[in-house]
Amino acid sequence: MNLTKRKNYRNWIIIGGTGRNVGKTTLTEKLIKKFSQTIAVTAVKISNIRPENENFHGHDVHLFNSKIRMEKETRINGNKDTMRFLTAGAQTSWFIQTKDEFLDETFPEMEKILGSASWIICESNSLIDYVRPGIFIMVKGDETTTAPKEVSGLLQKADVVINALNEIEFNRITKQIEKDKSGFFLPGEKRLPE
Repeated sequence: MNLTKRKNYRNWIIIGGTGRNVGKTTLTEKLIKKFSQTIAVTAVKISNIRPENENFHGHDVHLFNSKIRMEKETRINGNKDTMRFLTAGAQTSWFIQTKDEFLDETFPEMEKILGSASWIICESNSLIDYVRPGIFIMVKGDETTTAPKEVSGLLQKADVVINALNEIEFNRITKQIEKDKSGFFLPGEKRLPE
């Protein structure tokens, strides 16, 4: 997708990472816990399957033969990331899976289900090619499982890059979000009752 045609979604926070187990889900959970007290948060986990990294998407990825899989999570007792997001306080949590070649078709379908959400916190590297979010955070890890060329491009697009999730980094991120918060809220937003 042409990056100049990305859509502005100021009510989105996108969290990407240089690989697996770098802290993306933990950061997503912490942000949900922090902000779901005052704003309705929708959480999204996107699994974009590329031929060279199928082994990073779970044991049953070889069974995935659809263009798009969109599942609204309803369970909170478990270890799946989408369950953890609900436990953290998200009002709604979605798991979206697609193969890389179908991402252009997947994004409009996502817009349909997420269109009315007040605030979206999304864990995804691939969505940054479609969305200009309120903030794009990249989490760097010691081991990079994402292609080096892709990592370089993602790091350049990031508004904030963190090397490790600790309280100092988390506070820096939340201060940035709170500073720019007016840009995140849209007319008709669904704030939670005071």
